[in-house]
Amino acid sequence: MAQTFHQLPAPEHHPQPRQGSLLGLVLLFGFASFPRLWLLGFWIFSDLLANAYSGWVIPALGFLIAPWTTLLYAWMWAIGSSSITGWEWLPLGVGVVLDLWFIVVAVRLLRA
Repeated sequence: MAQTFHQLPAPEHHPQPRQGSLLGLVLLFGFASFPRLWLLGFWIFSDLLANAYSGWVIPALGFLIAPWTTLLYAWMWAIGSSSITGWEWLPLGVGVVLDLWFIVVAVRLLRA
């Protein structure tokens, strides 16, 4: 009697939704809404954004893509002498790092 051996069938894999990634996205959205609310407040109640930016296109793109950088640029513009010089570049650099971090974390959470 000759027996032939065959490959075992692959186990069925049922992906389960990851609760951690959903909670992470909710928390990330909450933290990402903070600078956007500040930008809306600056736009509605002051002329800070109008003074820092010459038009509406860059603040609108900054609101969507890089809110921390947009907010900190307008803030540093307001507290300085209508320009960004010296130590004022440090908070702006922190804003760039925060925006990049939010984008990287959001992409990783959406992939998971």
